[in-house]
Amino acid sequence: MFWRTVSAAGSRTRRLQVGDHAVDVRGTFAPQRPQVLLVHGLGMSGEYFQPLTDVLAATHDVYALDLPGYGKTPNPERALSISKLSEVVAGVVTTLELDSPVVVGHSMGCQIVADAVATHPEMFAGYVLIGPTVDPSARSFLAQSSRLMRDTLREPPRNNFIVFRNYVRMGPLRYLHTVRHMLADRTEESIQRCTIPGLVVRGGNDPIASAEWARQLVDLAPDASLVEIPDAPHALQIHRPKELASACAPFLAAVDGERPGPQTTAPRA
Repeated sequence: MFWRTVSAAGSRTRRLQVGDHAVDVRGTFAPQRPQVLLVHGLGMSGEYFQPLTDVLAATHDVYALDLPGYGKTPNPERALSISKLSEVVAGVVTTLELDSPVVVGHSMGCQIVADAVATHPEMFAGYVLIGPTVDPSARSFLAQSSRLMRDTLREPPRNNFIVFRNYVRMGPLRYLHTVRHMLADRTEESIQRCTIPGLVVRGGNDPIASAEWARQLVDLAPDASLVEIPDAPHALQIHRPKELASACAPFLAAVDGERPGPQTTAPRA
């Protein structure tokens, strides 16, 4: 493993070898603070979390992943399934010796997080799902593409530029193979086995994660609540990072309060 510097103040990137795969981790590496682990969605990278990372880093030890085949990490021989990606997330926790982080997913990252928490609940203090996929009422490539296009019109140009750049890096074939894995996965089944505290967050104008779908997940989860940020699209961590951090603050404070040792509070907008 080795270190690289990154432009964000107070953070650096570390490349890990997790099993057969390379993973880039952008982190503050301040283990005396409560830890938050951020998992990106389809085609994206840890870059997608940078605005939220900058806010959370005021009080938490924050790590954002570039999963295998995302960002600048080497491509695996085949696109990895949701369950294999969740094992990579668990491997990162073990390799970095993280102490019960709160694991946060966005979009398809929510599916990875739900699978990781369902399989390894002892590794995490809690979980947050931001704009979770896949809504069962739109479980097809065409339906998801239509919702994505609608959301694109609601996102700021900065977000759309980051999305386009990361999709180009991923390439169309790997994208399509990964979509197949995404559509085959059932978050509504995984979340029933997520026994630790959870939070589901959606933007009020998010066409990808509908209000009905978010409520269904919360109802199925053993211990989860729902927060909605009004008038916000899908990519809350880019578009409304301070509001997102504030929305998560009570949950993070409650989870942090259950940890042994020093405690902290989440940032306010």
